[in-house]
Amino acid sequence: MRWLRIGLGVLLLWLAGPAEVRAQPADSLRRVLVEALARGDAARLLEQAPAQVELALLGKGQLYSRMQARYVLMDFFQAYPPLRVELEEDRLLEPHRFLIGRYWYARAATPFQVYMRLHHESGTWKLHELRVTTGRLRR
Repeated sequence: MRWLRIGLGVLLLWLAGPAEVRAQPADSLRRVLVEALARGDAARLLEQAPAQVELALLGKGQLYSRMQARYVLMDFFQAYPPLRVELEEDRLLEPHRFLIGRYWYARAATPFQVYMRLHHESGTWKLHELRVTTGRLRR
């Protein structure tokens, strides 16, 4: 009887484990991305990006290597120094997670809209796309 209880406990942990393991990395990556945006830290923002990432900053968008994206973001942060970033939505549609919020910058009357698309691959989440726009994002 004792082995049956232990076996059931192990089975329940095993069944519950993958959901917790998969959710936690995305939550911690979300925190890292929001903090990096709020600090204007391009290097930190791109640490969890694949070899190529899509950036669309105020209408100008394309696919960049991680290093190219870093320099593009550094220029953006210099032109629009961040004050704070607020997430409004966090949607999970496997294998993607969409983060939508506002980017407040110095001298801003209204914030920019921020959209990030994360992709779940090989057990980890990666930042695949970052968009910053002046209007409301279409969903």
